Amino acid sequence: MKRPSTRRSFLATLGAAGTVSIAGCTDVFGESSESTDTTTKEPTDAKTSGGEEMTSEQSGNESPFTRGELVEDFEGFKNINNADWGIIGGNVKLDSKEVYAGSQSLSLENKNGEVAGLYKAFPEGLDLSKHDLSLAVKLDKPTAGYIAAELIAPARSDMLTSRRYIPQELNDWVRIDFGYTERQGEPILKGVQELRLMVISDPGSAIQARIDDLRKIPKPKKGKVIFQFDDNHISQYETAFDILKKEDMPGSVGVIPDTVNGQEALSDGHMREMRDAGWDMMAHPQSSEPLPAYPANKQREMIQSAKRYLELKGFQKGARHFVAPYNRVSNETLDIVSEFHETGFLQGACPSNATEPSSMHTISRVNGADVEGVQQILNIAEDTGQMVVIAYHDIGNGNNYETTTDQFKSIVNHVAGQDIDVITPSKLIDG
Repeated sequence: MKRPSTRRSFLATLGAAGTVSIAGCTDVFGESSESTDTTTKEPTDAKTSGGEEMTSEQSGNESPFTRGELVEDFEGFKNINNADWGIIGGNVKLDSKEVYAGSQSLSLENKNGEVAGLYKAFPEGLDLSKHDLSLAVKLDKPTAGYIAAELIAPARSDMLTSRRYIPQELNDWVRIDFGYTERQGEPILKGVQELRLMVISDPGSAIQARIDDLRKIPKPKKGKVIFQFDDNHISQYETAFDILKKEDMPGSVGVIPDTVNGQEALSDGHMREMRDAGWDMMAHPQSSEPLPAYPANKQREMIQSAKRYLELKGFQKGARHFVAPYNRVSNETLDIVSEFHETGFLQGACPSNATEPSSMHTISRVNGADVEGVQQILNIAEDTGQMVVIAYHDIGNGNNYETTTDQFKSIVNHVAGQDIDVITPSKLIDG
């Protein structure tokens, strides 16, 4: 189930978006928005007007996500024309029907595609030196797109950028971590002066997204790396296992049960040796299409079967983890995955929170075939304490391999030279 690198394509697509400057953001809410919504409903979630959390006993309702510290709940947008956020592009309006928490969310829309977004200044400085940002997002189907953030700290010459890919089937509310993918200058996270939130699609591809419940969640001082390999190809034992073992680094394999012991595939013996060296053998259901293409009962059957195979073969620890076929899931898929697995992984093209990702079943991966991009992300993650999950398929020399041996070695050597922990999915959840 090879998937082409998404990072190069989306960076090319987003090139123009990344150059949008504050000088070009003269609009404020309402001046270029089609909305005339002046909804004044009172908040009903578990938050006080000062941004402090209440307990469920105090509020009578349990918020969908209560970790960390609230940065913006968007409940104060009683009249959108008087909001303290400005527009970057597209239209922004209140939405009291599609809500993650409280009584309303914000809808970002651009009928022409590319960018819709907003920005806010923090004159006293937003301290993200010990925290990552987490946001609730809902993309309209059938659109796939990127949720982006730019942290200006203190000027555009000192900026961190995050791009998180959302697959088209994942069209209900989901939480994402803003993992940093690009850096300019020497940003100071203790004093972020401006935050820019955007939804981005290909030019000409209309896009709409709701956002809600922006929080900052604690992160560790030290970053983490997870090496993952899909489809249990024999090269993962013959090449990757040997290279990582020399550096005392573990890895993890997404196992397709029906292919084990087959030609050019891992055998039971290979998998046991890797397990005994600290590797995770993870569930990677076999399917000819992404799981959302199947009815719920069929998805459940495939997901349960892949886990059960690993358990019966002695890979109970690794069986707790799920790798999405084709890197695509729907919210229905996630509901089923959460019944059987403690974590789930798919291509998000950015890092995640290294303590505990906001959504444990949509943990973002980056494509290992993009060596330069991965090295850039690793450097930022080392400095900012984030977690990078690097995904590979087969590794070797020749036209039939997605990643060459030298390319893989260059990433391993890069990680070996960093002050960063290499872990497995099991170590993430077990500590």
